[in-house]
Amino acid sequence: MELTINGKQYEFKFGTKFVRELDKLFPIMQEGIAFGMGLSAKFIPELKSANINALATILYIANRTESPKVSQGDIDDFIDECEDIEKLFDDVLKELSESNAGKMAMKMIEERVKKAERNN
Repeated sequence: MELTINGKQYEFKFGTKFVRELDKLFPIMQEGIAFGMGLSAKFIPELKSANINALATILYIANRTESPKVSQGDIDDFIDECEDIEKLFDDVLKELSESNAGKMAMKMIEERVKKAERNN
């Protein structure tokens, strides 16, 4: 995924390195044990709920393995000035659903949502 921020092109990759970084920074703790489920347990649901902080964090981490690197502040400003924020959320979710690293997590979340809707 490419975004132009302050007139400069930046790459954002949602691959294995991205997931590894998410798991390292945002482990899910259960009974004192850290589980690497940051994408499926935290960020996908937050992105689907239009959490702007989650969007900014995801973009920042997705750019960490790329060059050039964009600052968190520049991403925040980009989001604040974005004319079509819904499209940006949709684009990020689409990238996640198409990447090998995110495909299964997205599928699992979508199945949980469908199951919850059927039970209501």
